[in-house]
Amino acid sequence: MTQILEVKDLAVSYGHIEAVKGIDLTLNEGEITALVGANGAGKSTSLLAISGLVKPTRGTILFDGKDLAKLPPHKIVSSGVVQVAEGRAILTTMTVAENLDLGSYARRDKTGIAQDLEWVFSLFPVLKNRATGIAGNLSGGEQQMLAIARALMAKPRILLLDEPSMGLAPLIVQDIFRTLQEINRTGLTVLLVEQNVRQALRIAQRGYVLETGKIVLADTGAALLHSPRVIEAYLGG
Repeated sequence: MTQILEVKDLAVSYGHIEAVKGIDLTLNEGEITALVGANGAGKSTSLLAISGLVKPTRGTILFDGKDLAKLPPHKIVSSGVVQVAEGRAILTTMTVAENLDLGSYARRDKTGIAQDLEWVFSLFPVLKNRATGIAGNLSGGEQQMLAIARALMAKPRILLLDEPSMGLAPLIVQDIFRTLQEINRTGLTVLLVEQNVRQALRIAQRGYVLETGKIVLADTGAALLHSPRVIEAYLGG
């Protein structure tokens, strides 16, 4: 399996508080990797560091021979690493189509953009039906679909997802996770940060468990699902 991203000794501090304490993790190309743990463990901060939205206090984030820790966020996106933010962050006063158009703002391949638009509409048919509607009128689940679709319009090589199930009804969560598997089957690498540990590990080929800023377990998703420590701490065992 080809390694596409390597994080070494990544640490992030907010003032005097070290939120991420020197973690190492790798992403293999074409895999879903889950980063799971309790609220406040440092999961979202790790993603923000990878996408350049917070600056690490130390460590490297190697992607295609480049250290992303030295690049501004827009350069990281144009390199092919794109994040779907926690809370969705869609532009609620714009239409669905305008939100999707913004996702492809850095691209110049008009044919490819048109093909990808049809692809995301096939993944999320409700967005095609609501394309001319205002994004703020979508339900929470539909807004999450739009946030993922907008990120896909940037043609990422790595998709970073921060808590995609947050605040959604269980049936919608199942739909979102099924679609993530479908996206992954196209070869797209996914790093999934998620408090819904069971759902995340079910679809992930590999996983890391983060506790108070440190990685305490790393294994296949299936092995972590059956780990006594994971069952006791996160799965109601």
